[in-house]
Amino acid sequence: MVEALGINLKELIFAIINFLILTGTLTFFLYKPVLNMFETRSNTIKDTLDNADAVNARADAKMEAYNKRIAGVEAEAREIVKNSKLKAEAQAQTIIDEAHEEAAKIKAKAEADIERERRQAMSEMKGQIAVLAVMAAEKILEKEISVTGQDAIIDGILEQAGTSGWQS
Repeated sequence: MVEALGINLKELIFAIINFLILTGTLTFFLYKPVLNMFETRSNTIKDTLDNADAVNARADAKMEAYNKRIAGVEAEAREIVKNSKLKAEAQAQTIIDEAHEEAAKIKAKAEADIERERRQAMSEMKGQIAVLAVMAAEKILEKEISVTGQDAIIDGILEQAGTSGWQS
């Protein structure tokens, strides 16, 4: 019956065996490695997102610490100014002018110190926040380019190929 259709049974069996061997080989050498690659990529993206969250948490903690530090410096400055005024009022009439000059010097020095410390704290804070923001942006951009960027590129190529047709 098979010979009546013009099909050689030996060639058919040989073709089926070759197909099964090819399918098994491709599954072993391509399918499993591709699945492993996707799993690795997924784990990498998850780790990147976890790292970005940790960096953001550290940045928030540092920002809060700097704000507390600045508030402490301002309170100290107010205390220095208050003490200077009380000392100046307690002195005798003959040395009031000297006391006012001394208080003004102390106040100017305290304000300069506060300003210097505030600038230094702000400078440190800006530098650290900039580094953390760049790191977070790199992680976010790396994720976005790898997932959405690849999809957009692939879609664009498929559209272009579909409109122009495959050329041989």
